[in-house]
Amino acid sequence: MNYGIMTFANSIMAYYQLLIDFGFLQSATRDCSLFREDKKKLAQIVAASVQAKSVLGLIGIVTLISIVSFCNVFRDRELYTLLSYIPVLTGVFSIDFLFRGLEIMEIITYRTIVGRVIYTISIFLFIHKPEQYLLIPIISAFGEIIILIWAWYYAKQVIGLKISFVSIGETLSALKDSAMFFLSRIASTIYTSTNTVLLGAIYGNAELAQFGVANALIVNIRSIFSPIADSLYPYMVKNKNYKLIKGILWVLMPIILLGTISLFILADSIIFLLSGHNYKDAIPIFRAFLPLIFITLPIYLLGFPVLGAMDKLKEANFSVVYAAIFHISGLIILFQIDRINFISVAFLSCVSEAVMLLLRIIYVIKGRYDKNDRNIDTHLAKN
Repeated sequence: MNYGIMTFANSIMAYYQLLIDFGFLQSATRDCSLFREDKKKLAQIVAASVQAKSVLGLIGIVTLISIVSFCNVFRDRELYTLLSYIPVLTGVFSIDFLFRGLEIMEIITYRTIVGRVIYTISIFLFIHKPEQYLLIPIISAFGEIIILIWAWYYAKQVIGLKISFVSIGETLSALKDSAMFFLSRIASTIYTSTNTVLLGAIYGNAELAQFGVANALIVNIRSIFSPIADSLYPYMVKNKNYKLIKGILWVLMPIILLGTISLFILADSIIFLLSGHNYKDAIPIFRAFLPLIFITLPIYLLGFPVLGAMDKLKEANFSVVYAAIFHISGLIILFQIDRINFISVAFLSCVSEAVMLLLRIIYVIKGRYDKNDRNIDTHLAKN
């Protein structure tokens, strides 16, 4: 039952994580990459982004308390949901965009490793009974704070940034620049966290836990691909090395295909090993989600790394929006025909993201032809 509460609360927190992150991981990363040699400008970018996220964090606190207080769906889930906002709120001070923009990816790697080590050790030290699950978000927040102190020390002492407050105008400008990326992130959340929120309103905590186990495992596997795309984004903005992307896909896609097939075959063993035999109903759900693993890398790489480098950020964002519209339409249809369940939602998620991948492929092909047309026009103009 506790895992069902955690699954539901974590899905709600995805919305608030989205609110606080806004689109700074893309917009501020791009800006840091473009102004990497100007420490004064970098300090302004960091300050404006953090100030903007602070405002968003306060808005999050107010709305969350209001929603939890008045919505019946949070009954028996109130306290854990509120506590879960603490680690999300620490994201206000995250400056990962700085390290991504400067392509200092080892900091991101160390951050991830240290954070997971602190979290895992703390869980073993302090969580001994199911009733102690309320400590989990507090432990998570503790680990995040340790990492944030480290990141800010590095930014100031190693990179040499002198960060101070900036004007309200610069803060609002940062929000405006990030808004376009925020739009696509809203859309992407629709067919991730909204699935769990919707199913949580239909099913009980015990049933939802089965979906939560499968979904969490898929999310964790997909997160392996994020650092690849995130690290390539600033590099591609600067160098536009499309052959590198093609080479990565040619090398990794056969390996990913074999890995996906292996996960399908070994699904029962994996679920039992990681979650226990009480979660056998998560096995078919996990298998239904597996196509997402195979298409994740091309989705990520053809997004901001490639389309961003082609100056087609609008297309990258709208591919997510159109896929979200498709997904919402599918959820409505499933609800109308009384076929909305864990398996159908998992299959719909796979199809929705396949639609996004198809759109990005079309945009990339169109972008290549547009580039060729511009080169021809430039050649004719010179002659």
